[in-house]
Amino acid sequence: MEKHSSEKVIKSLAYVTQHADREVLETSLASSLYNLLSVPRIILYKIFYNTEQIECYCSIKVEDDETHVMDAGLSTEAIEINAVPGLENCIETKDTVLTETDTNQYVMLYPTTNQFNQVVSIFRIDTYAEQKINEELISGYFQIYKNYLKLLDESERDTLTGLLNRRTFERDLQKVLTEKNNQMTYLQDDGQRRSDKDNYTHWLAVTDIDFFKRVNDNFGHLYGDEVLLLMANLMRESFRGNDILFRFGGEEFVIILRSTSKDGAYQALERFRRTVEEYDFPQVGRVTTSLGYVEIAENSIPTEILGFADEALYFSKDNGRNQLNQYEKLIADGHLTSHQSVVDDIELF
Repeated sequence: MEKHSSEKVIKSLAYVTQHADREVLETSLASSLYNLLSVPRIILYKIFYNTEQIECYCSIKVEDDETHVMDAGLSTEAIEINAVPGLENCIETKDTVLTETDTNQYVMLYPTTNQFNQVVSIFRIDTYAEQKINEELISGYFQIYKNYLKLLDESERDTLTGLLNRRTFERDLQKVLTEKNNQMTYLQDDGQRRSDKDNYTHWLAVTDIDFFKRVNDNFGHLYGDEVLLLMANLMRESFRGNDILFRFGGEEFVIILRSTSKDGAYQALERFRRTVEEYDFPQVGRVTTSLGYVEIAENSIPTEILGFADEALYFSKDNGRNQLNQYEKLIADGHLTSHQSVVDDIELF
């Protein structure tokens, strides 16, 4: 077994667990293990469950002393699960898998699961056959990592629905804005002809359950909570794994659609609206939702984006409910007369 000094291991763990941001945590873990173990390669796969179809993407790769971080599912192509030794077995068993490849290497796979016991990420550690890797050390390392993730989940997720909570919204929206600005800078500097996908952008939608107070008044808060829980489940089923879903408070939810076209954003949100309309909520019966959404434009201000989406939502609720409206179209059609946001009326935090 390869020996590692206690001081080196402790320093490595301290470096990893100083990060409260999940993506930074994953990157630091991959690079720390790469340096600690002196292995040829470490990869992080992200697993998405889209309408019962499992998709796998490479999110982080550490190789040749370089760390590459990718937007899983956005700037990368899906990986054939069968193409990675042991990957399908790891997803199915939710347990560590060790396999030997044809090139005289070993592939070690370490899964992490979400609150629904689904495998959502897998760390892959490649080693040479002649390397003596301390598997107990790696297992202990990942157990600490998983424990830390549970603590993050408790602080970042709504306890009822399991969606991200309001306190994480500003941070995640700022990340998306940074993505958008970096993409625009790249396109301006590249000088090449844009593809159709280069016209994809990010969108923010606010959705609110119609007449939710009536549900609580007529059926009680227990059934009201069940409606909120089922609404969150319908959101997970309706949107992609790389979209970002929040319970913003009470019966209000926020959706960030990442990298899709104008038509794609409308279709995804309208599909969700129809799904809710057609769903039979136990005891309660028919429930509908109103939505408003806006494009996350370059150099946008987070509070302003939320304000615009909220204006579109209130237009939907004031004009019949159970409908979807885009802020920019409402402006163009003269239904809203100003780009002035309603941020002053919204208490964010």
